[in-house]
Amino acid sequence: MTAAESQIRPAPAAQGGGELLIRRVRFCCGMAVAAAIFWYVGWPVTRPLDPAGPVSLLLVRQGVVTLAELLGLAVAASGLAVAICGTGSADRGPLAIAVGLAVMGLRGGQLDGLVLYRLTLPPTDPASLNAFPTWALIAECWLWMALIAVGFVVGRWVDGWFGPPPAAGSADRPLADHTGDVRQGAAALLLTVLVTWAVYSFAIGEERHAVLKGQIYFAVAVSFLAGGLAAHSFFRSGGRVWAMVAVPIVAILAYVVGSPSEAAVAAARESGTYLVLRPIARPLPLEFAALGAIGVLIEADAMESLRAMFGLPPKEGREG
Repeated sequence: MTAAESQIRPAPAAQGGGELLIRRVRFCCGMAVAAAIFWYVGWPVTRPLDPAGPVSLLLVRQGVVTLAELLGLAVAASGLAVAICGTGSADRGPLAIAVGLAVMGLRGGQLDGLVLYRLTLPPTDPASLNAFPTWALIAECWLWMALIAVGFVVGRWVDGWFGPPPAAGSADRPLADHTGDVRQGAAALLLTVLVTWAVYSFAIGEERHAVLKGQIYFAVAVSFLAGGLAAHSFFRSGGRVWAMVAVPIVAILAYVVGSPSEAAVAAARESGTYLVLRPIARPLPLEFAALGAIGVLIEADAMESLRAMFGLPPKEGREG
């Protein structure tokens, strides 16, 4: 065996059943560590001004300080998750951050709580002028996505501790976030957005239904998973960055299309009643970013499970 061959790490598909089971156990442990970090440490950092309010950067006192502290937690959670999962697990870094943010969001309220809080503010408060801050919510979603994207960098860095990177042309490429064919990536992005929007519009429920956190978590995660699976079936974009970009795009569509009218906001403020939000605009930016990232990042694992369910052989290597 040459020196170059000795540097090539074995592909996950070549592992036996026992090794695969161990990798799955290590994966669950890595995600559990990330969830515990954000559940116990992340919640005090992002605790909203309103005790019953949601986890949102619009409800914290020092947004810049909060983001800096969350960045440190994200680096720690993603690094530990990749270290626990082992070699070839660089893609688990952003997934660990997304899982941690999703778990942290369970301790807060929903978006309607944020709207009610802004409706009850004094007229002199600038925040009271816009009870449903559409563009602020969109900007917050991009900030959460940027925080999750830190896991890509940390994951590659920690994964390098296990040995030199795979040689050029090897079958093991845990992360291939770039693609030479931009058209394939753009087409995959478009299909991901379309399928995600179709599934999400159906799964999120109707306007007369109550705002349930469990349904929102399920609808967002499943819709992005379905979108990722559909895009992966038709296009070989080879990268996860294209799928990640679909998350804020869907959030933009949801907040722009589903934002309440000015007349409805004014009527709710005058009467002091509850403002009913359209179902597509009910998820928080944190929920869109975290659950959407989870959906697109576990697409490869879901594809492997589907192949095993139908008796198809596993692929030779994990695609990025």
